[in-house]
Amino acid sequence: MAGGISAAVGVRFGFGNAKGIARFCERDFRPSEAVPFATVQVLLLAASGGLASPLLPIMFAGAHNAGLFGGPAASRSVFVVHVVGLWTLLALHLTHVVELVPHPLVDTHWPGPTFLTSIAVGMTGALIGAHVMGLRTREAVDEQLRQAVLAREAALGNYRERADELTTLSAEIAHELKNPLATVKGLAALLGRDAEGKSAERLLVLRREVDRMQGILDEFLNFSRPLAPLTVRRVDLGKLAREVIDLHEGIASDRRVAMELDADLGVGAVCDPRKIKQILVNLLQNALDAAGPETTVEIVVRRVVDLVEIQLLDRGAGVPADLSERVFEAGMTTKPNGNGLGLPMARALARQHGGDLRLAPRGDGHGCAAIVQLPVLGPALANADAEASISDVAPPPKPAVEPHAARTRDDAAVPLAEGALGAMT
Repeated sequence: MAGGISAAVGVRFGFGNAKGIARFCERDFRPSEAVPFATVQVLLLAASGGLASPLLPIMFAGAHNAGLFGGPAASRSVFVVHVVGLWTLLALHLTHVVELVPHPLVDTHWPGPTFLTSIAVGMTGALIGAHVMGLRTREAVDEQLRQAVLAREAALGNYRERADELTTLSAEIAHELKNPLATVKGLAALLGRDAEGKSAERLLVLRREVDRMQGILDEFLNFSRPLAPLTVRRVDLGKLAREVIDLHEGIASDRRVAMELDADLGVGAVCDPRKIKQILVNLLQNALDAAGPETTVEIVVRRVVDLVEIQLLDRGAGVPADLSERVFEAGMTTKPNGNGLGLPMARALARQHGGDLRLAPRGDGHGCAAIVQLPVLGPALANADAEASISDVAPPPKPAVEPHAARTRDDAAVPLAEGALGAMT
């Protein structure tokens, strides 16, 4: 009966601590946890008959698990507690200071001192084997995990190399496509000089589509190469915003969208004006795409403590909250004809300056606010009196083609087209 009760207590102890054992499996079994665990095992043996306890085998599981889940330090602690406990139980058996064996079971056939001593010696040897087995199993598992991690890193390295090769190849292909597109655009410009009516309109559509393709190629080429170093100086951001608005007057007029600028007088920052202009061009084009007819796109430039904040506000549909960060992932776009490269590159440029770019709903809930924040004193190592070059690894955006820019590029493409026609004749 005593053995049955002790076995039930042992089983209850094991299942009652299942959650604790699960936690030990998730991390190393510390010595401070191992010693009480082993002590409880010894006390269970003492309460259920000492060296004659039917629960004696639980020591093997404890020893093995200490080596497997705890490592050398915890394993040594458990081993010491187990061995000390075994020989203490043997001493109690031999001296009868405490009667460990239930009295009704003590008779002339009960094992003598020699047999009990052999149990203690045998258990000590078996515990050594259990501890060693646990440690060896742990080492084998750790080695397998290490090999798996190395294999994973090697595979990731191969994937990165392959991705770099594909990126380089794609960039080369995109670069090679630019010259034929320039020739097509130049030919369209030449033909458009004498065309009238529907033919002129069709050639204009052709040139616009070529412009769009060139813009996509330019964005891809910028995305596939690292950021160029910054060349910073003190810039009046209100004037820069006005330049960007002037660039888009034609597009805004065609779409019947008004543009307004609200800038603090003389507000500026140390930055690379060319790249900040690229950010604003990209964001203003997005705002014009989103804005409906007879609405207004606003650009607000304010000094906020040690930052300059530029907000581009439109009255479009806005960006859903669950997409406000995802739109900054390459390839993610909410526009039917978008390529998902503009916003990631714009944020990369802002962060290259030590600032940031985010999207938020407008205060009244109607429309979207694109918010650019730039440090007044510029990026690290830059100051207002000297130029500094700071490199980064993120890609910059390039402005898409504007009406006046399209005319300039048309003029540059005409000689190419004339040369191509000369070669054909």
